Amino acid sequence: MFLQRSEAGKAFQLVRESTRENVSTVLWASGALGSKGEILEIPVDSATQRITFTFSVDTKGGKLQLKQPSGQLIGEGSAQTEDTELNCGRIVTVAPPAAGIWRAEITGSGTFWLEAEAQSEIYFVSSEFVKVGGRPGHEGLFRIQGQPLAGPPATLQASLSAAQTRTNDFSLVNQRGEMIQKMHMKAENSDREFLEFTGSVGLPSVPFRVAVTGRDLHDKQYQRFFAPLFHAESVEVSPKLGFDELAPGSTKQAVFAVRNLGQARTFKVTVTDARRFVTKVEPKDMTLGAGQSGMVHVELAVPAGTATGSGDDLVILAASTSGAATTNSSVVHLLVTSRP
Repeated sequence: MFLQRSEAGKAFQLVRESTRENVSTVLWASGALGSKGEILEIPVDSATQRITFTFSVDTKGGKLQLKQPSGQLIGEGSAQTEDTELNCGRIVTVAPPAAGIWRAEITGSGTFWLEAEAQSEIYFVSSEFVKVGGRPGHEGLFRIQGQPLAGPPATLQASLSAAQTRTNDFSLVNQRGEMIQKMHMKAENSDREFLEFTGSVGLPSVPFRVAVTGRDLHDKQYQRFFAPLFHAESVEVSPKLGFDELAPGSTKQAVFAVRNLGQARTFKVTVTDARRFVTKVEPKDMTLGAGQSGMVHVELAVPAGTATGSGDDLVILAASTSGAATTNSSVVHLLVTSRP
């Protein structure tokens, strides 16, 4: 949000509403405003206890009008509503909201952002791309490092709090909140309070979010977005460590593989860690041909006085500096322990 210093206190409404229990994203849309503005439809289900609409625009003069399913405008003084006007945005909380299709009408110029967050028993528990891994005889699906890879279909695993729903239909949506493609997801269990789905999906060439829609127990339409933005990349960063523990006073070398799935190009490698154990990274730049991999060696030195039980997140990022733009990363959690 674009706030003036005097408006910082008003934004606490968004902080308060976003940190309630079981808050999930109903809509997240962003784009450039045209001369005709934007009209967005937002389904509000009967399980929603509160909903907060957060509008922001990067130029002054942008306006958001909210219409309830009855067609009545939400304005200052509306019943059960907290309405905060900002120079470049607006925050509206309604508790409880009327179930049905709400309309957001946006006018002005520049780039806008609109998010609707609901407190409800319908919400994403998780949504992540996975691959088969584990020891022989103990294989399973494990979350991948970084972003999914462009090319072959990827495997998506999602968990949904779905006790208040009758149907669950998954899709991918773009940054404007518009559907890109539907997905076939198979339910892996029958516990609707923690319903798990798995499916294979071809990845679009644009950034996307995972969405689920359907009908609730009262036959009202619901919609949920998994808020993080995914994007298919053509470089992969994989940890090749044989350890996850570090001893005080020790020095170890962590190895990562960088694989280029696109045409030949050069990559810049950046490595950071919270406790600054990293003392050397080689190489910091690498040129890889199509399908070629290279190894990055990271030296870690743990000071002798480091307390056992301390954790350190080691983050490596590879970003192309030539050819088609692509970036991916890997994160490894290491634990300082007194064990040799």
